[in-house]
Amino acid sequence: MTIGQAPEELFGHEVIDSSGKKIGTVDGVWIDDATNKLEFFGVKTGWLAGKTHIIPAENAQIGNHGIQVPYSEDHIKNAPSFSTNSELSPDDESTIYGYYGMQRSTDTSPTGYADGGSGDSEYTDTTSNQYTGAGNQQEINVPVSEEELQVGTRQVEAGRVRVRKVVHTEQQQVPVELRREEIQVERVDGTGTDVPDNAFQEQAVEVPIMREEPVVAKEAHTTGQVRVSKGVETETRPVSGDIRREEVEVDRDGEDFS
Repeated sequence: MTIGQAPEELFGHEVIDSSGKKIGTVDGVWIDDATNKLEFFGVKTGWLAGKTHIIPAENAQIGNHGIQVPYSEDHIKNAPSFSTNSELSPDDESTIYGYYGMQRSTDTSPTGYADGGSGDSEYTDTTSNQYTGAGNQQEINVPVSEEELQVGTRQVEAGRVRVRKVVHTEQQQVPVELRREEIQVERVDGTGTDVPDNAFQEQAVEVPIMREEPVVAKEAHTTGQVRVSKGVETETRPVSGDIRREEVEVDRDGEDFS
């Protein structure tokens, strides 16, 4: 195994299978707690969302920009997968080694390399608890996490306004002048008037008498209109929620240090 970078520099490196095909990028590393050597790394692909396929670091050739592994794409695709923040138990490690046909060794560490494997460089794991031996001195880095409340907004229906028109009927009286003809009969002097040809013959004369009567028609016209519009008002409302925060407590000889 050839290693040229610190573990934090491996993130984002391309992972290349045994046929030379790029299958993904590194998004997680796991080191041996006791030997402080790189034991596994995870490859992020599009096969299974949210999971990282684990590959043993043994027999991998790691360069400046890529990691060559002796496994095919199909073989890695079906490999055990874990989240990048997962702690691998001894059973998990045995499952991974067994899948790749390797045997997990417990000679030097409860989480040791497979038989025959060895590492060429020491690493600091940035994703899990880590120990660095220095004589009788030991140092442990414990990540402490805290949740933060994220508040957003979404639109919901708060009610409705219905605008409708109704029709009312009322009786209206409008005065109108009506004309009519009246018949007046009077006798006038006929002296000097010629005797007509039909004199001494019976006859009747009809004179039409006219009058006016009301004619009602209706005409519609617009008297106004109602405009409905919406405006936006802003209010500030407090939003509460439970968040979690981790704290470190150290208990020494019955005393509580926090």
